[in-house]
Amino acid sequence: MFWTFVSPKGGVGVSVVAAAMASGLSKGRAVTLIDFCGDQLEIFGLDAGATSGVWDWLHATDDVGVEALSNLEVELRPGLTILPAGSRSKTQPVSPQRCHALVGAFQDGRVVLGDLGVLDPDPFSPVSLLAASSDRTTLVLRACYLALRRARHLPVVADDVVEIVEGGRALSTLDIEAVVGRAVTTRLAVDPRVARAIDAGLLTGRLPRPLRRLVRDLMPTPSSSTFQQVEGVLL
Repeated sequence: MFWTFVSPKGGVGVSVVAAAMASGLSKGRAVTLIDFCGDQLEIFGLDAGATSGVWDWLHATDDVGVEALSNLEVELRPGLTILPAGSRSKTQPVSPQRCHALVGAFQDGRVVLGDLGVLDPDPFSPVSLLAASSDRTTLVLRACYLALRRARHLPVVADDVVEIVEGGRALSTLDIEAVVGRAVTTRLAVDPRVARAIDAGLLTGRLPRPLRRLVRDLMPTPSSSTFQQVEGVLL
């Protein structure tokens, strides 16, 4: 399963949602979190440094095969690995074939989550191609005018919508649903317990209650093989 997490605007919280899902699901089976944004190692309390990662592989020549990806993974704990972002500053474009090869590279039964970050309106950009090729796409956004304005032009249709709830907004959940054309799957309030867990690098352990609820709400349906592996381990 290749599951991507996207947002129409930076600073919304997509990386935290992806990290929480990776941590929660990995308590039932093997999970790899692919970090396209560059924040995941630090979210989990590690120093990113000059680590090579997925963008280096995407920009590599075709003779660098998918087997090289395993050499880039960083183990956080048994059952949970991160494929870091690496360097995105290469000048050569990423081919669509390279993106499709990445999606198909993980066929060993694990769940692969991709933190794609901001999804631009170009349907042929690498992140758009990866989102379009994934088995499931989750859109993370707030009831923010700029975010909703950009969400109207996203090149993919989300399977799930996560609303990050903060006080003082003039817009509402109904406005989000009217713009994206589907119901909000779950709502995650801005909560100091989540911020403290991230600041302390504690997401590899027991998740704060708001994030445990998020994982339960987004957990794959009973018809999927993933559900059979993780049912009962998140409560």
